Amino acid sequence: MKNFIRYTVKILLSGLILSALALNVSCLEEQHPGTYYTFTGQTVADYLEDDAEGRFTDFITVLKKARHWGELDTYGEFTCFAPTNSAFQAYLKQRGMSSVDDLSFSDCDTITRTHLIKTTYFMSDMNEGALPSVNLLDRFLTLSFKADSTDEGVIRLVKCINRNSHIISLDDTVQNGVVQVVDSVIKVTGDYIFDILKENPGSQIFFQALNMVGLEDSLKKFKDDSYFISYDSVETGVVGQGGGSDYRVKFWGERKSAFTILVEPDSVFQAKGINNLDDLIAYAKEVYDESYPADAGLYDDQWHHRKNPLNRFISYHILPFQVASAVDFCAKQRVIENRFIISMLDPEDYFETYLPHSIMRFSRVMSGADMGMYINRRGIGSSDEPEIGRPKHRGVRLFTTAEMSGVDNEGCNGYFFYIDDILTYSANVRNDILNRRMRIDCCTLSPDFMTSGARQRMTNNAYEGTGFKQPQNFYSYNSDYLMWVRVASTTNWSYQGDGLDLQGNYDIVIKLPPIPFDGTWELRLSYRGYEGCGVVQNYVGDSPDNLVPCGIPTDLRLSASGNYNIGWESDEDKTEEEINAIDKAMRNRGYMKAPNSHTNGETPFRDLNTMARRIITTDYFYAEKDYYLRMKLVLDNPKAEMNFDYMEWCPKSIFDFNEDKH
Repeated sequence: MKNFIRYTVKILLSGLILSALALNVSCLEEQHPGTYYTFTGQTVADYLEDDAEGRFTDFITVLKKARHWGELDTYGEFTCFAPTNSAFQAYLKQRGMSSVDDLSFSDCDTITRTHLIKTTYFMSDMNEGALPSVNLLDRFLTLSFKADSTDEGVIRLVKCINRNSHIISLDDTVQNGVVQVVDSVIKVTGDYIFDILKENPGSQIFFQALNMVGLEDSLKKFKDDSYFISYDSVETGVVGQGGGSDYRVKFWGERKSAFTILVEPDSVFQAKGINNLDDLIAYAKEVYDESYPADAGLYDDQWHHRKNPLNRFISYHILPFQVASAVDFCAKQRVIENRFIISMLDPEDYFETYLPHSIMRFSRVMSGADMGMYINRRGIGSSDEPEIGRPKHRGVRLFTTAEMSGVDNEGCNGYFFYIDDILTYSANVRNDILNRRMRIDCCTLSPDFMTSGARQRMTNNAYEGTGFKQPQNFYSYNSDYLMWVRVASTTNWSYQGDGLDLQGNYDIVIKLPPIPFDGTWELRLSYRGYEGCGVVQNYVGDSPDNLVPCGIPTDLRLSASGNYNIGWESDEDKTEEEINAIDKAMRNRGYMKAPNSHTNGETPFRDLNTMARRIITTDYFYAEKDYYLRMKLVLDNPKAEMNFDYMEWCPKSIFDFNEDKH
């Protein structure tokens, strides 16, 4: 891309900064007073070594051989999943070994990194799904629950890691973290997700199609060897400022490619009369000839062509990032409970897929008969009532953890999940189901934000973030700024508790998510007024080298109220007619109030005078084109902040006909 230069991270190593970082580290005994294992001053290493029954001697041997023992005996924050000796004996037997001494250094290093997370997580606080941070192997661990019975016949709920490792001693607090004792060694695979699917007996029709369209090489990408970030940037980090607070920002250490694949098991295909690959080829042609009529019949035998119907069918099932649990396509449970008013709108997120210029909506039904995670659904909760004036559409549901029991769905570069109906980007999905306002969280705009675990990461310290150097879908005209994804917190005033923060003289270009059909659309950005922010000029266009300025610059230093350029007034003590008149006047100025379907924990965003939505442009956009947004700070201020929270694509069919306030 012309004029774009490489981003260089500046490392700050002064004692003042290191002191500031230390002040931000949370204190375990203050967070969980008197609730867990008696605080004795033990480290993780002490806990393992001092066990009265000597249950961890094999694990200690592995830790020492992998050269990680020392760090568990020093200051820090760890969640340690500690397998017992009996767990190791079962593991060694499976591998045909008699002793942990038979394990290589590489084996021990992998086992160690699998069982350690550099953040403290109390499992009694966790909901089902992926843990909020990756382990030292950069892999997600998942927490699930299952019923088990004791020898006395009492049914109890057991917490499991990666479905098969039961936690038998929960939340034992030590000075540098917490120990979770598990009854089996947590297993990880070195196989690519393509090969995992190849060996999966329950989805062979899907795999045959995947293999035919030639995506094996794409799905065997893993690590970008050209990516470099300094050790200090990863381990020590830098300090960024957001909302007047200092954030400890540590950069993503390795850029990795990963995938999530949505898979119809053979039983789902067979229930629809698709019994083999030929049947699926015919079905895909019928669907995609209608969805893309200009291409009908042109690429039917060119299986590797991106416009081939079967290629399109399979590509729409692939997401270019990893999600470890079906519940994690949307915000974390604690964020939903604190931020979302689910009677108005289901928790939702939108993602671009591997099919060029396609988008997919995930929404979570939180209760009732329909409870679960769905794709391309229309409706609110389990109600049969219409949404946005149109009939309910069930969508495609992802299998739950319990339904996936016994299915090996994890590869070294991603996961697959079963779905309960056939998933397509049909003409009906594009023109009807996705004919809606699409509110897109900014922490989903790059696959890197997802795969790294930065998005919806939760720690004991709300003032942390994951830094990024030129993430996918982002480009920069200069390097004089810092970019990070804030950890998710129920105290942050943002759409999903996290956010994308910028600080410095930023001038960035973002590839926008696609729209599903040609037409007139509004592009909107979240607005959060704060005196530490800057003045930003926005540009939009179909090429990074051909971007058109959109209106006058936006002054993010001003709150929405008392600002004539915005015209925000409270709804309090006003009639519906007066409220609508204020909304109309704001739209005429290029602004909207923030949605009333989300809250800061007490007050709906719509009623907060620091929040609004900025209408960037209203124009005719094409579904088969790429579009880009440029955000340029126009005041020279190396400390200027920007909290990029969410964006919206809204079609004319919605904004021109009494759009709701949600």
